[in-house]
Amino acid sequence: MKFPSYLVTLFATVLFVILFFEKSLGLNVAIYGVITIVLLVTFKTTFFKPVLNKIVGIGFLMTSVLYYLFASPFTLSISILSFILLIGLHVSVPFRNLFYALLNAMPNHILSIQDFFRSFRLRKKNKRNSGISKLMRVIFLPLFVIFLFVALYSMGSSFFSDAIGQVGVVLSKAIRRVTQYIDIVAVFIALIGLWFAMIHSLGFQSTSLSESDANSSDLLTHIKTNIKSRFRNMDLMIEHKSGVFLFAVLCLLISMLLFLEIKNVWINFQWEGQLLKEMVHEGTYILIVAILVSMVITIYYFRKNLNFYKGNRLIKNLAYLWMGLNSLLVISVFVRNAYYIQHFGLAYKRIGVVFFLLLCLIGLFTLVIKIGKVKSIFYVVRTNSLAAYITLVALCIVNWDGIIAKYNFAHYKTAFVHLPFMSNLSDKTLPYLKLTDDQIVEIETKQVEKIPFVKRGYFKEENYKAKIDERIRKFKLDQKNRHWLESVWAEEKALNLLNQG
Repeated sequence: MKFPSYLVTLFATVLFVILFFEKSLGLNVAIYGVITIVLLVTFKTTFFKPVLNKIVGIGFLMTSVLYYLFASPFTLSISILSFILLIGLHVSVPFRNLFYALLNAMPNHILSIQDFFRSFRLRKKNKRNSGISKLMRVIFLPLFVIFLFVALYSMGSSFFSDAIGQVGVVLSKAIRRVTQYIDIVAVFIALIGLWFAMIHSLGFQSTSLSESDANSSDLLTHIKTNIKSRFRNMDLMIEHKSGVFLFAVLCLLISMLLFLEIKNVWINFQWEGQLLKEMVHEGTYILIVAILVSMVITIYYFRKNLNFYKGNRLIKNLAYLWMGLNSLLVISVFVRNAYYIQHFGLAYKRIGVVFFLLLCLIGLFTLVIKIGKVKSIFYVVRTNSLAAYITLVALCIVNWDGIIAKYNFAHYKTAFVHLPFMSNLSDKTLPYLKLTDDQIVEIETKQVEKIPFVKRGYFKEENYKAKIDERIRKFKLDQKNRHWLESVWAEEKALNLLNQG
């Protein structure tokens, strides 16, 4: 006999409350992730057969466990994203495009509520009406009618209204007494748990997005129109000439930009103590936007029949050149970011820029394939969304806080150490943030020698040592009182290092 899905949902809800009620996040995230995957494998045996479902399932499992290891908020967000994707992937015909699955998550979750209540349906053949419909008829419909007439009589008679008001006072007092024994936080946690647990009641159904995915192809097809061939070719000719002119001018512009970038950034750049804000922050973001706009322009021109135009060799070559020059621009942005890291150390955004540039290169490469192999926009979105997801999961594998703390203090002789940023890194970096007086003197001496805008005594100005000591005191106390379900591997390691030191 098939196990009722609503029981799995209720079990997952109770499990969520047990794991997370009055507890911070840690090992409980990993336990919940593992059990969720086990339940899906056990009760939805066909769900993980499609390759894309396997990838997302592994991603969710990995990020759940990695959160226990490093307790990174970024990892938690990717784990939740993976869970949302798992909801979206519940379709009758497997998705090929991860972006479509993400968009499908919301309508699927709405359907899961309906499927959850349907799963309560009685299994006796002679009782085909669902429990919910019976409840509606037996309880909710009479209650609705009663409330309707209470409202009507209250509006028609002030005496009746006053009497009902007295009844309302008595009821409100009774409700207050009952709620004294109900923990609102527990109810809230249970509702969140039920929201997550709905995935176990969700069936496999067809949606407009799954149909769109099934009907889409990686290959672009020649669109036939009813317009006479002469006029159609004339339109393509005009679009071709427009594209040739645009790509030619854009190639000249980006060539000029790259010449100046190579000359001034790659070769002749000398750091003289400037903050690099204009060169890196504004410059990097603007150039990244320029690269993204370049990709959009290329997609626009090669979206339809221009791919099949007989005389399109010139515009294709210009597009290839345009993609190649944009790849060099990606490298140039990377060089800017590398200078920033060299002189100002590691930070979250600087690490993020590196991986974002990697995705830009992948995107440019997929556009080259699209043009050469006459691929569709569906192929471009499908490939890049999968690459983006895998990259996001891969980012979670590393304890970036630890790397940032160790790298920045290890390079104090050549790079500026930004104390407000360093002192606010997560608790798992405290062993690397704790400095002796001799270490502070050494770092400060080298910083004053190397960094023009650093003045002696800036560690005391920032109250760095006292702040870290206070954080360590609170951290040890918190770890002592922590429940085992709240444990984080990196924090336990940090505690051991602090106790040894």
